[in-house]
Amino acid sequence: MPEAVPATLQPDQDAARWDRHAEAYEAVFEGLTDAFATAALDLLEPLRDARLLDLAAGAGGAALQAAARGAHVTAFDASAAMVTRIRHRGAGAAILAEQVDARLPLPRPDGAFDLALSCFGVVLLPDPVPALRELHRVLRPGGVLAVVTWTEPGRYELAARLRSAVERVSGAPPPAGPIPAQLRYTEPAALVALLDAGGFGAARVMRVEATLHAASARALAAALDFAPGMAALLDGLGPDRTAVEAAFAEALEADQGVGPVALGAVAQIGVAMRT
Repeated sequence: MPEAVPATLQPDQDAARWDRHAEAYEAVFEGLTDAFATAALDLLEPLRDARLLDLAAGAGGAALQAAARGAHVTAFDASAAMVTRIRHRGAGAAILAEQVDARLPLPRPDGAFDLALSCFGVVLLPDPVPALRELHRVLRPGGVLAVVTWTEPGRYELAARLRSAVERVSGAPPPAGPIPAQLRYTEPAALVALLDAGGFGAARVMRVEATLHAASARALAAALDFAPGMAALLDGLGPDRTAVEAAFAEALEADQGVGPVALGAVAQIGVAMRT
């Protein structure tokens, strides 16, 4: 049975749940988020010899990219399993990974970093503002922050196709619930306002498109529970789950065939300087 989540938290906000999805997220979804992280790191250049903090670092995809560009990376994540993955994957690289809850004061002094990044991480927090204020504190004056979040959710093709599969099987769309935490800042103005509330002024926002790749429609359908929120959605389907996964795969095969498949998504990157 799925574990209960405290009423104040959505599944994706529960670090303990992420412990059970670290390797699946890395295998299934990190390729997509890495594409957005690449664009964010481009905006943070130059990275060589820079002290970079990756907050809510997940399984370490962005941290590995930053280290490969010559940055000295500190990666914080609240999930013990995610930190274990970062340490394993980053062995020999300039990455220090620590289990840190971003809702609490960050364990670093003022001005400890030149750059900071949070790729679909800080935006998940119930209240991201204190974490952004902490990022402001630990950045040196002139240091730069990049925050990646979703935009244009209607163009997140995986979610759209899953909704269509649910409707095809049940005859109705999935029941409406609270707005997923990661979709609270999909408008550029909302992301700018969030960064401003964290103490960062004069933010600019860049829109980026990327693609999720999978070996086949059926392989992707079998791995849709790569994150806590997706797992909770699928668990909530009860006896319809198998039929929904089959409908998802069949529709995607009808469009793209039985080989590799690609699904588009759009994110935005907010970049701001610590003055």
